[in-house]
Amino acid sequence: MTSVTFKKTVSDGNYGSEVAEVTLEVDDFVVDDVPLTDPKDIGKACEEAIGAALATARRLVHDELGQSPSSNVRRALEYPKPEPVPLPVNGADTPNLEDLPF
Repeated sequence: MTSVTFKKTVSDGNYGSEVAEVTLEVDDFVVDDVPLTDPKDIGKACEEAIGAALATARRLVHDELGQSPSSNVRRALEYPKPEPVPLPVNGADTPNLEDLPF
């Protein structure tokens, strides 16, 4: 049995914070009701099961914090919005795309 834990602490902007934590347990690795015996198969199954459990734990934590009564906590969970790219005006030089923040 393996366990995966995901915890996130978010500031509410008023000297407080909200915390959500999920721990999920991953059962022994069995595919189609047959226990795995080859170490390569076990390793691959472990990685996939643990990755799926971690993704689920992350989603559950973010879903719970996303229901916070604090708008600051909900806003902190949002991905940053991309900044607009400046365009040349009236024949000005084209910006160097390598210097842009994306």
